[in-house]
Amino acid sequence: MIELSSEPFVLKPRNTPMTEADFRLHLNINWCRGVLFNVVALKNSIAVVEYDALLWSDDSIMFIEYKDSVAAYKDLSSRRVQQMNSLAKNISRGLGYKNYTFIVVVKGLEEESSKGGVTVLPLFELGSYQPIFVSTVTEMEYLNKLIAKYSREGEVEFVKDLDKLRKIFEMEQS
Repeated sequence: MIELSSEPFVLKPRNTPMTEADFRLHLNINWCRGVLFNVVALKNSIAVVEYDALLWSDDSIMFIEYKDSVAAYKDLSSRRVQQMNSLAKNISRGLGYKNYTFIVVVKGLEEESSKGGVTVLPLFELGSYQPIFVSTVTEMEYLNKLIAKYSREGEVEFVKDLDKLRKIFEMEQS
């Protein structure tokens, strides 16, 4: 059995429910280098979150939560989705990935939506879904927000300095 360590988390596989067969059939794995299904993240030997799939490439990782019915999806709170997203970011960063994404996939959902700031996809769209990754580096996100803010305000010189700083961060991450 494979285990991945991402301090303070340990990722372990769990038993696969039969209800996830449709999910696996629709999954687009063309872009990735590896997949783990049904992963539980343990912190201090206590399960804190479970993901139905982890897909990764050289520098990006995608976490997926699958719900086999709209009713099961409705039982999932926005707060829990936000927690799962935040934990996915922390795990990604701990594993050394520069980018991550977390999505929820729902069987029987009619159209794409959002919950807790996370993309929610109908199962039938999963096969053609192209992941949109975001940085695991919080400082880069904040720096990008500052660049956008001061660009709108016309602070050209300050934006140039911030852009130089961003390029330095990006070079250090390479």
